[in-house]
Amino acid sequence: PYNFGPSQHSRLRSFGPQQNFLNFAAMGNLCTGPKKALIVATSAKSMDGHETGAWSEEITGPYYVFKDAGCVVKVCSIAGGDIPIDAGSLTKDFKTENDTRFEKEDIRLLKNTDQLKTLDVTAYDIVFFAGGHGTCVDFPTDEVGATLSKAFAAGRVVASVCHGPMALVHAKAPDGTPLVKGKKIACFTDVEEEQVGLHKKVPFLLASKLKSLGAQLEGSDPWTDKAVIDGKLVTGQNPQSSVSVAKLALAAA
Repeated sequence: PYNFGPSQHSRLRSFGPQQNFLNFAAMGNLCTGPKKALIVATSAKSMDGHETGAWSEEITGPYYVFKDAGCVVKVCSIAGGDIPIDAGSLTKDFKTENDTRFEKEDIRLLKNTDQLKTLDVTAYDIVFFAGGHGTCVDFPTDEVGATLSKAFAAGRVVASVCHGPMALVHAKAPDGTPLVKGKKIACFTDVEEEQVGLHKKVPFLLASKLKSLGAQLEGSDPWTDKAVIDGKLVTGQNPQSSVSVAKLALAAA
């Protein structure tokens, strides 16, 4: 588990289903059709010797935003099969009520998932890249970047939270330039990476990398909710931002 201080623990516990159930009657209207959402998770169980995976809330929070609004939701992973969940995300300091609900109602969705490359991402209204340090291993690839770029070029909403924007690193605009160039982006900050003690384990500092690609980074205080929308691109800073990112994505779809 990460070595957070007491104030950070309280912030991590401060988000939950009360956010999810806010005004879902109105949100349901956005999903008439219904809308389809794809949540993409990492398949990586470790990063440079550090045991990791997907961060549970970054799957479960968005899942219930979409599901409770009437959307058809599918969960997939990079390699297919079972999705590894970072054990730290389910400890008493980090586990949310979304996680508890998911364990009771929908845990089966993390088993035997389809592989991202076998799916037509343009068939979904929203493609959401969940975070967790496992994404540092299998999200920043040419293949994932091309898949994300295909969805974005087709006018789909592309969303990601925390380390999920690792999927944006190799994404390209139609003219071959970085997709993030000139766009407002939020992601796990360099300060937050240092605070969790993994700044020497990650392949690169995500915020610095996206900035070098031309992104206009927008950040907030560590461990506070920060979600940003730029057209059909929606991003968030940390686990606390997962529900907010999903709500913005839903509104943009």
